[in-house]
Amino acid sequence: MASVKRKPITPDPEPDLVWYGLKRLGFDETAVPLSGNRTKDQLAIETIAFRIAHAEHEGGLGRFGHFKQIVDLTWNNPDSGSQKRCVWNAWANRMFRKMCEERELGIAGPTSAGKSDPAALYGVVSYMTDPTHTLVLVMSTTIAGAKKRIWKTLREYWESIPGMPGKALWASNEIKGLNYSGTGYGESSGMYLLASEQSNEKSALDKLIGIKAPRTGFPDESFEGLMAKPEYADLRAHFDEETLRDLVPRLDAFSQDRIGKLILIIDEMTGMVESLLNAVNTNLKPGNVGHFQIIGLGNPNLPYDSFGQFCKPKGGWDKVDLLRETEWETETGGLCIRFNGEENPRIAEKNERYSWMLREEDIRAMEEKYGRDSLFFHRMVLGTWCLTGSSSGIYSPADIELSGARGTEVVWGVKAPTPCSFLDPSFSAGGDRAYATFGKVGVDVHGRTVLLITEGVTLKINISDTHVPASYQTVRQWKKLCEERGVRPEHAGYDATGGGQPFGHIVQSLWSPQVLGVNSAGPASKTKLPGEFHPGTKKPVLACERFSNRATELWYGAHPLFRSRQIFGVSEDLAKELCSRQHSKIGSGQTQGGDARTLKVENKRAYRDREGKSPDESDSFLGLVELCKQRLGLRHDVTGDPDAVVAASHGSSVWRQLKERARRISNRKNLKKG
Repeated sequence: MASVKRKPITPDPEPDLVWYGLKRLGFDETAVPLSGNRTKDQLAIETIAFRIAHAEHEGGLGRFGHFKQIVDLTWNNPDSGSQKRCVWNAWANRMFRKMCEERELGIAGPTSAGKSDPAALYGVVSYMTDPTHTLVLVMSTTIAGAKKRIWKTLREYWESIPGMPGKALWASNEIKGLNYSGTGYGESSGMYLLASEQSNEKSALDKLIGIKAPRTGFPDESFEGLMAKPEYADLRAHFDEETLRDLVPRLDAFSQDRIGKLILIIDEMTGMVESLLNAVNTNLKPGNVGHFQIIGLGNPNLPYDSFGQFCKPKGGWDKVDLLRETEWETETGGLCIRFNGEENPRIAEKNERYSWMLREEDIRAMEEKYGRDSLFFHRMVLGTWCLTGSSSGIYSPADIELSGARGTEVVWGVKAPTPCSFLDPSFSAGGDRAYATFGKVGVDVHGRTVLLITEGVTLKINISDTHVPASYQTVRQWKKLCEERGVRPEHAGYDATGGGQPFGHIVQSLWSPQVLGVNSAGPASKTKLPGEFHPGTKKPVLACERFSNRATELWYGAHPLFRSRQIFGVSEDLAKELCSRQHSKIGSGQTQGGDARTLKVENKRAYRDREGKSPDESDSFLGLVELCKQRLGLRHDVTGDPDAVVAASHGSSVWRQLKERARRISNRKNLKKG
């Protein structure tokens, strides 16, 4: 049908109430019964406008504008009796606006940025404006922590206004929602607190999986079906078809036959266990299309934790200047906004009313203590991810993300690559599962020898089989997997540390003596380190001169290959595990990073106590790197590592060069978009 122009919106006749043109949409005294109390009646009008996101071109203020009106009429109104106020400021306004506009939003910022307060208030307003059809789930690392932060703030906003439409049960951390008849309370709607840490993983998963937005039925799917309803017949006189196709579905949300909203707010998302994020992406989002909103808050840490994955830029971390850009589209189609503590409103406006925000002297003290390039300063002040990682980490995200190791495509040369595999048995010191890594080694079209990781497999043991010992089951499974993938015994290896010697006899017996056993115990070897020379003498630095033991040497073994872009196929899980292994504390009289044997990897017990699991996947990967060095000619290619050439010519440390390179290429000017 032909498009017709909209009639101009004329001013509303009532001088005391602002209707924003809603009367022309059918929202008059009949649809919004007036009480005679101007504040309550205006609040009812603002509520309708907020729910339908009444845009400025329609006569409204936009969703954020009406949200602001609701807050001012409810909490910032002296006549409301509320003891809780919302302090508007540039940062809060930006957060509120994006929460009103985006279905998937990450909010990254420094400490004391005031992220939790806006999120709590947004949740309360979303529920109170539609209490029968809004379900708000609030998650934080721990229940105890949430009661001091976001849930505490939510409770303050709730209790400051008498007669809120719900039944608060603070002892059980829930507010039961108003039922559809408005006569009682139930769990279809309301506000609920959940813990997201590992110890509460099962309980949270049980509540998240399969949950649906509250509904009383199903709205008509077609535009024609909606327009057939008598309540919308008069709209044809005011709007063209294009406008109606956008407007009518929103208005239909007010009928009793509709689907509501499911809002998930995650505070301290850096501590959220990864399985819960997977449940969100595989259950909540697909099961609530068009009715689900997720808001994640946090102080950025590693790009591989749940918050980092949630906020990962579209196209990868190297497509964003993390020190300059303040928002970007995420890999899953959402938006991440970032706040820099050095530019907070307390400093920018010199306004001490924002007393919770960092002062300049606080920032300078942290810079002096931790250094501007430290992970701590990035996280707590700059409010962004630090790809160069922590000084205590053996690998940083920059080593992996900026080396191209996450890529999975390799163009091989004339000769086909050689399949290879390495097994980390479950009985290895500190291990808890048998894990095999598979890969291919060969020469690419650039003439470099490269390693492509193709697969990682956890071997499953049948504990009920009392006739075949676990070690025999492991070897037979691994051998079968290798044969299926074309891995010859001379191109396979296993961890021969600890219980590995008797395990080696089983490997030799069931498969072949040609399989390589790699022992990580004892001192480091006398292997020359690529690009490392003693100052003055130019003598090559040996591994035993740099590393405290053989385990540390193996753990550092991939560093030169990452620098020269000779490793590909590193998964996100493997990258996360590599970056989470730390240095061990050094002894007295030693200096980390010097020419003495100061580098030492932490033991597996310390890692497991902190991370809750053993680094089996990374151990298997690094074992494969060692196998490829010994058996398949994988060597550091200096032509692919300009910094190694510089290091060699100046006699400086490759490890320092690597950090300097990571910092340089993190600069926007040195990055090229793909």
